[in-house]
Amino acid sequence: MNKFLKYTAIICLGLLFVSCDKLFDDLEGDLTRMTQKDMVSTVAGLERLLANSYNQIPMDAFGVLDKSTMNATDTHGSAYSINVTSYWSFSQVRAVNMLIQQLDEALENKVIGQETRDAMMGEALFIRAYMYFASVRALGGVPIVTEPLDDKYDGGENLGLYVPRSTEKETWDFVISELDKAIALLPASRNDGSYRATKWSALGLQSRVALYAASVSKYWNRAALENNYQAVAKKLTYMESSYANAYYQKCIEASEAIINSGQFALYGGATSDVAKAADNLYNLFLARQDSEFIFGKSYETGVSTASNGFDFGNSPEQAHASSTGWQWGRFSITLDMVDAFDNYGPGGARKDGTVKTRQDGQEDSYVTLISQPASSFDPSVNYIKYDALEDPFADKDARFKAWVVYPGCNFRGVKIIIQGGIIDPEGKSAFYTNKKVSKGGKDYFGLGAESEGNFSGFYKIDDNNAGNWYSTGFGIRKFLAKEPVVYSTNPWYDIRYAEILLNYAEAVVESGQGNAAKAKQALNDIRHRAAFTDNIDLTLENVLHERRIELAFENDRSYTLHRRREYVTNTGGVQYRKHALVPTLDLRGADPQYIFVRTNVFHSDIDKIPAGLTTNYINYYNGINNYNVNKFEPNPSQE
Repeated sequence: MNKFLKYTAIICLGLLFVSCDKLFDDLEGDLTRMTQKDMVSTVAGLERLLANSYNQIPMDAFGVLDKSTMNATDTHGSAYSINVTSYWSFSQVRAVNMLIQQLDEALENKVIGQETRDAMMGEALFIRAYMYFASVRALGGVPIVTEPLDDKYDGGENLGLYVPRSTEKETWDFVISELDKAIALLPASRNDGSYRATKWSALGLQSRVALYAASVSKYWNRAALENNYQAVAKKLTYMESSYANAYYQKCIEASEAIINSGQFALYGGATSDVAKAADNLYNLFLARQDSEFIFGKSYETGVSTASNGFDFGNSPEQAHASSTGWQWGRFSITLDMVDAFDNYGPGGARKDGTVKTRQDGQEDSYVTLISQPASSFDPSVNYIKYDALEDPFADKDARFKAWVVYPGCNFRGVKIIIQGGIIDPEGKSAFYTNKKVSKGGKDYFGLGAESEGNFSGFYKIDDNNAGNWYSTGFGIRKFLAKEPVVYSTNPWYDIRYAEILLNYAEAVVESGQGNAAKAKQALNDIRHRAAFTDNIDLTLENVLHERRIELAFENDRSYTLHRRREYVTNTGGVQYRKHALVPTLDLRGADPQYIFVRTNVFHSDIDKIPAGLTTNYINYYNGINNYNVNKFEPNPSQE
């Protein structure tokens, strides 16, 4: 274990807890001055220690990991990387281990009864499992420590705290076994609106963990590392396909327990009304909807400045809260993701959602360097012409309407103008500049309006220090409040029922175990909530497609690519780039119309990243901090 543990004083925990969550509403008195003795001699003190550990859960609340995938990008960047949250804080693991020990002491001293001890013990085990889950997914095998280890320190240099890394498989198995214990101890409900873990939270996390371990096992060879690395040779960063089915089965069992409980349902339920579906899907994330909520995080603290921070940083330029600073419009959604949202076909059946831009159907053709003299833009291409900015998206999935800010949509009572170019009557084009063109006594502008506060895209696109305008043609609407706010307090759904249905469907189709009919129903229930009326087959392609759409911008995409080893690499000569859609006002005809030009995202274009986006397989495992000090084998990226 880390040497710094010898300096850790447990009494400090009473001061460490500064939470953005109102985790427990029943704490009594002023706890900020509690001594360690007070902490373990009262229920309130024990709850404070527990709350501190809750606050350390690495759940990525309102994270932006999708920006490192093909789904999205920062408005002023084009990152693409194996990017999952790691965890390496054994001081916090020690705090949980100490609490587990103290709960039994509190029971023995009659500070708490058996029921309270069991419930709190279940919470502590759940938290510890979550910490180890975040460790193993990013680091491989780590030291499994289940006691404080204080008695191992003798005051000398030989601390007795060095615990070797377990294998990756042993660490995955430890997380699952910890959750088995937590499931047995946690209550089925809280009935007080708190955000504390329940039996269903532990089952939900186990469903996620088991699917992750199964995927890493089945697909480890997609990015296999050679045995000459120390960590691989000792199976510290190593899984194999023979492990997969047992983990898939565990995922199926945990998911079925939740599904069969009857405690949960998709918020809003099935409908054929697209507008109603979009409204339900938008409102789902503005407040905690208990039918779908399994575990998450609250930002309702009673403090007016408490916030998850998402709204202020990501609202569109035209409809953000009044404040100074370079803050808003930072989350641009790619055309690659927009194309993935299906359209509604006849009778509400699924239809390909690729945005139609050209009469010749060549929707895999992208313009390079569109704003430069060397641009490959050809104005003679027979583009489809639309009368309004919003027309190409009329038949899109309700989830698109609910979760994406798109050209011409109405948001917060404002028509969102996202336009990136203009073609004058003589056929001369200009992009990413607010060029004024007059025709028929009326002025038109390259970005859709004269004032920079009246449009939301493509302005100052190359100025990283000045821009708040989307750079792809689309922004995020999911999680944004109905009115502009600086301090947004909507909760974070860390685990919701839709994920459990998708976990179940994936585990069944990947392993051939479980109930295929029930898995197909789970898959289609998600689609029916989004107003699709047909039923699609239970195939891996369909499951992964629905997962990408349903869990969009909730960080799941990064983790799915990571566990399935599906991050792209250009080692085969293929160039990968993120793509944008540039709505362009065309003044060549009798009436102004819009064409929509497919381009490379500005920050991903051939002059910025000549070789295209890529990843290095060795980075599926992060580096181990201070591995020499702690006498650990390094991970492959560190050799």
